[in-house]
Parts: sequence; structure tokens; C-alpha cells
Amino acid sequence: MKYFSSKFGLIQLVLALFSMQLNAQVLPKSEADILQSLEHNLSYLADDHLEGRLLGSRGEKLAYDFIVENFQSLNILPKGEQGFIQTFQISKIACKSALFILSGKKGETKFDKIGPGKNFPLSMGRPGIIDDKCVWVSYGIQAPELGVDDYALVKTVKGKIVVMRLGHPDYLNPHSKLGAYATLEAKIDTAIHKGAVGIIIINTHEEILEPDFKPIVKAPFKTVPIYFLGKQTGLDSANFYNAKASMQIDTVGIKLEGHNVIGYINNKAPQTVVIGAHYDHLGYNELGGSTYRKQQNEKPQVHNGADDNASGTAALLELAELLQKSSYRNHNYLFIAFSGEEEGLLGSHHFVDHPTIPLKQMNYMINMDMVGRIDTVKNAFSISGTGTSTKWDSILPSIQIDQLKVKYDLSGTGASDHTSFYNVGIPVLHFFSGNHSDYHKPSDDWELINFKGSLQIIKYIYTLIGMLDKQPKLGFTKTKVAATSTSNFKVTLGIMPDYIFEGKGLKIDGTTEGKPAAIAGLKRGDIIIKLDQYTIASMDDYMQTLGKLEKGTKTKVTILRDGKEMILDITL
Repeated sequence: MKYFSSKFGLIQLVLALFSMQLNAQVLPKSEADILQSLEHNLSYLADDHLEGRLLGSRGEKLAYDFIVENFQSLNILPKGEQGFIQTFQISKIACKSALFILSGKKGETKFDKIGPGKNFPLSMGRPGIIDDKCVWVSYGIQAPELGVDDYALVKTVKGKIVVMRLGHPDYLNPHSKLGAYATLEAKIDTAIHKGAVGIIIINTHEEILEPDFKPIVKAPFKTVPIYFLGKQTGLDSANFYNAKASMQIDTVGIKLEGHNVIGYINNKAPQTVVIGAHYDHLGYNELGGSTYRKQQNEKPQVHNGADDNASGTAALLELAELLQKSSYRNHNYLFIAFSGEEEGLLGSHHFVDHPTIPLKQMNYMINMDMVGRIDTVKNAFSISGTGTSTKWDSILPSIQIDQLKVKYDLSGTGASDHTSFYNVGIPVLHFFSGNHSDYHKPSDDWELINFKGSLQIIKYIYTLIGMLDKQPKLGFTKTKVAATSTSNFKVTLGIMPDYIFEGKGLKIDGTTEGKPAAIAGLKRGDIIIKLDQYTIASMDDYMQTLGKLEKGTKTKVTILRDGKEMILDITL
């Protein structure tokens, strides 16, 4: 054991006390007033009156009007494209009509009135017309390691319409190992891999909750039409024996508008700090995303998204006021309330492609997504993105706020808006108070918010900003993405696709260092149009191609870069 002199110990004590004083900086607003303001703003944003703040909805407008009013009351400057607002458009697909005709031994059965509990095309399938023979494959599960292969007695399904039950044979057991093989995604992928030209899924069990019917869908993704027939149709395996089915699915393209709200404190400094949070949520689950499985005939419920992400938006408004009143004048501050996060980071993606201040002036970006549910027992929250600048390692551990415990994650990417900024080379930090069972459910209401916990995170961020106020610009570093064990593919390119790209090919939104795409020289903005021998015209083509290639293959990738075609060598 090493012993230190009393003089050294005194020095250490003084430094520790200094550090504690530094980390307990006085806020320019009382904590009581912050708590009152947080509750007022968050409870308004998460009120039923705003109907879940769905992108493009009346509730979204009520929310962004409220944010604008708050910015105006604080004398925050507008920095959008129409005052505080930056508008972006996205394309969606609505089911215009659908017809299903089944012809078999029992005659012809026709369904043309689509709706929940009855029949409807699944949103993951593509529109079109299919008229072919049906092949019954029971539950459509192929899990030989568990002794289950529903295709074993079927000669072929190639060129046929595959018909399968919803669920799996052990559906009453919530811990059944078959569950992983019985998801819609897994069963549909298996059928497509075996050559099906269409898929019909029927429910024959009262106890199984059926998929949600969506009049508006995100986009066709699978290569075949997929139709669902509910329990109310009364159909079972016997109806499909030696039968023929005709599926006709017609869709229409629609445009939805989203709105970012952007405010600015101009200290006439060379660098700007970006502080962001998304304010949109799921509405009545019109576009999907809910983890709540409603009962049959139950009316849609509003998803208020108090934690996700009225909590982050309310924190954004508090930080705007604190920084407006602070003495931190060596940076400008850009406050962005994003919309479209729930549909794939659409608002933040649009902003970095159409920034209202130059990207090169941005020092770092702080993102707050779900900061309202700190567990009072664990008293902990997480910060991700700590690997995006070497500075984070030296400064974050020195901040101590109310005995809060902090979990650090190096990755600069994730399912929130900081990813868009990381992809253009800006250091990021994402603040998150933790998962809970109300995530993406109607039960995520403001009464469950831990306002004191939100205040602690606000104090942490305010302290961090103050400690960096007089520091030089942060350097950016790329981070590695942890490998996932859920991939169904033997190969990966290590790219983040641009999910809102509407042209032909697959546009790259970012690459992962050390993965095949980055090693081959691919970068953000490139459009992949061919991989190996396969033409890539869409996301679906790309996913299908990954399933055909082997790890270690040395091949070519053809891209469009700034409108010019390039061919690069790539090792998968």
C-alpha cells in the first residue's frame, strides 16, 4: 500500500472540492421553476388533444406551434427556412383497393372489403396482381434444429402462392423456442427464398392477436404481394386444398409533410453547438411502430409519447432558456426539434442535407431522446457517442450530478437523430434514461415521468456545455458498430442505407469503419446500382443480394458518385 504525505492529501482534497464546485454550477433559473416548467410543457405535448403528434398531422402542427411560441418568448432567433420552420416531404403508399378471390372445391369465395379482423394486404408486401395455385405449408416454419420443417412434405412452392397459418404450433407457450422462427418476417422470408410468388397468411386461432391493419403503409419491401385473412373469414386449410387464389392489390402514392422547428442563439462565435430532440410520435399508430397489440375490434388508441419524446422536447426548451440566460458566449447554440424521427430519422436526415448554418461551423451535437424515466432505484442513465471525439473520455467522467450513475457507449450511431450528424462527421452525444415497458404503447403518459430525473440530465448537459465553452473545437473520430447476432445474412457491407431515397439503387447514408464498404472506398452519398452480378434497383434488391453472397467473396460494386458511374473492388 502506498501512503501519501499530508500535504499531498490536502492538495488532493482542495482539487476534489474545486471539482465538486465546478460540477455544481449555479443554474440561471431555480430548480423549482425548472421542474414546474418541465411539467407544464411536457404535459401539454403529451396531452390527448395533440393526438400523439404524428408526422404531418394536426397534432404535429399543435406541437410545433407550441415550440415556436416558447422560442419566441425566450427571444430565440428563427433559423428555419420559413421562420422557425423547416419543411420536408416524404412519400408514403396508401392501399387504394384490394380484391381476394379463392376458387376451390367449396366454390368461389370473394373478399373485397378490407379491414381489421377480416382481410387486408400486409404493408410489407408489394402491390400487384397474382393469380396462381395455392400450396398449403401449415405454419410455414423451417426449423430443422428443433425438428420442425413445414416444407418437408411439399414438393415445391416455386411459382406458387404459399398459404400458411399465423403463429406456431406451440403458440400458447410464451417461451417457446419456435417463436423466433414464427415471426411474420421470418416466415415470409422463408417462403420467398423458396420461390413463392405470393403469400397468404390466415388466422385459425382465437387466442392469437392479429397484425394491425394499416390504410397507410411505409413502403412495399418484400418482392411479392402478401395477403392476410383474419379469423372472422372462417377459412382453414381445407379451403385451400387444390385451390387457386387471385390477389389484386392497388396502391396510390401520397405525400406527407414534416416540420423541423429550429431556433438560434447568435453569440457571433465561430463555432455552434447543436442541441436536438424529436417531438413527433406515433399518433394513433397510423404508420405503425406500436408495441401494443390491441384486441380485435378495439378502437385505435392515442400514443401520447410522454417519454418518447415529449421529455426530450421539454428538456430542449429548458436548455434553450438556460443558455439564453447563461454567461456561455463562446459558442452559438442551434436548437432543433425534429419531426419524422419515428419514421426513420427523417427530419434530422433532411436537416443535415439542407443545413441552415454550415456544417463545418458545428462543434458537436447533443441529442435527447427519452430522458424522462430515470429509475429511482438505479439512479442511472446512459450516454452514447462517447467514441466520436477523444475529448469525451477526458471530460465526461469528471461531471458528477446528484450521485447519478452514467453508462457510456462508444457508438455514434443508433435509432435516434444523433446518427444523422455522426454520418456527416460531427461529434455527438445521445442522452437516454433507459428502457421501460411503456415504450411505444398508449400507456406512455406524462404521469409516469420522473421530472427530478429529467432535471438531473438537464443539469448534466448544462454543466458539460459550460466546461466546453472555452475549449477549442472537438476533433471527430469514427466509431465501430458492435456486431449483431440477429442478421440472416452471411455477409454485410457495413453501410447505413438512406431509407428515404426515392431513386433507383441503394443510397448510402454512412459507412462503418473496418467493414467491406469503407475498406472499398464507398462513402456517404454513393448510390449502389450493382453488386457482384446482381442489379441493385431498390432496398429489396440489396437485401435479396446479401442472402445470395458468401463471406470472403472478392467481387465488384458499381456505384454512382456525383452522377458518374464507378466500379470498385470489394471483399465481402
